[in-house]
Amino acid sequence: MNPTSTQAAESGVAMIAKSAPPVSVSIATIVGMPVSDLVLWGTLLYTMLMIGHKMLAIYRDIKQGGRDERNHQDVA
Repeated sequence: MNPTSTQAAESGVAMIAKSAPPVSVSIATIVGMPVSDLVLWGTLLYTMLMIGHKMLAIYRDIKQGGRDERNHQDVA
C-alpha cells in the first residue's frame, strides 16, 4: 500500500468518525428519540467506559506491584 492510499484510508476513517455524531442525532430525531435522551445515554456510556478504563489501569498497576518506571525515583 503506497503512502497516498494509506493517507486516503486514514482520512476516510476520520471522515466517518467525524460524521458519526451528527448522523446518529439525525437518525435518532427521525425515529422519535429526543436529543436530550441521546446525550444522556451517550454521557452514561462514556462515563462507564472511563470508569472501566481507570479500573483496568489501577488493576494493572497493582498487578505489576508498583514496579512501573514512573514510581522509581532516581537518587543522583
